[in-house]
Amino acid sequence: MNSEFHLSELVSLEGIGTLNHFPNLILIVLVLFLMWIGKKVFDLLTSYSIEHQLVKEDNKAITVSFVGYLGGVALILEGVMETGSDSLLIELLNITIWGLIGIVLLNLAGKVNDRIILHRFNNVDELLNQQNISVGVAMAGGYLGSAVIIRSIIIGESLGWAYDIGLTLFYFVLAQLAFYLSAFLHQLVTRYDFHQEIHNKNVAAGISFGSSLASVGILLSIPLRESYSLVVFAAWFVLGSAVMAFFRFVMDRIIIPQEKLDEEIHKDQNWGIALLEGCFAIAAVMTLQSVFI
Repeated sequence: MNSEFHLSELVSLEGIGTLNHFPNLILIVLVLFLMWIGKKVFDLLTSYSIEHQLVKEDNKAITVSFVGYLGGVALILEGVMETGSDSLLIELLNITIWGLIGIVLLNLAGKVNDRIILHRFNNVDELLNQQNISVGVAMAGGYLGSAVIIRSIIIGESLGWAYDIGLTLFYFVLAQLAFYLSAFLHQLVTRYDFHQEIHNKNVAAGISFGSSLASVGILLSIPLRESYSLVVFAAWFVLGSAVMAFFRFVMDRIIIPQEKLDEEIHKDQNWGIALLEGCFAIAAVMTLQSVFI
């Protein structure tokens, strides 16, 4: 950073010209339209009306899950716009196609979460009939983690439409497998049955697991911005999982030495501590990114 600073820079108009490119305002309209499409597709693929659950039933569990889903759609769309294009028409086309692909994949991620990752109970029943916020948080983490990975592939080097879409589908499948493996590892490092705790409406357990899925998504998005190598992808998963477990251990022993992390989540259902655990997981990933990228 340049150490010289002049007071005139506080009122400088440099860069203001980028705000007068009014034709690009249509991109905002397109993003809002695609988020509406995302809501309609979500409605179509579920057995309930999302709007009815949000405003009539005040279903907080579905609300939290839906926020993660729409947040994921927004992340993907932002990634497309970051790549940019000299042609407004091409940019509109890119945003539309990748937005629709992202919407389909995120809905698929929700099904994977239900059938494979949180396989010991029915997510829809937990969200709809039990209004289980813990399940909603866990699903939101899965949506966001998947979206970050899709976004990274989009902003990476383009190899052409066929390759880009193929790689997106391939690494999306690998990401879901990584989420399944991370769920297995999450159970290894915890001293409670996180599936049972989430089923029992322990919001702290839901935050703990959901933040773990989101962190793994961020972790695996890092190598995909640099390379499509399977070896590099796997290496980041192994190294990142180890570092995240180490950060969790340090938090347990140093940050809250008078209490056990697992007991705070399992017995006390302390969702504040679960948020702190999620913070440390993301800090581990950000540290790895700063060190190796």
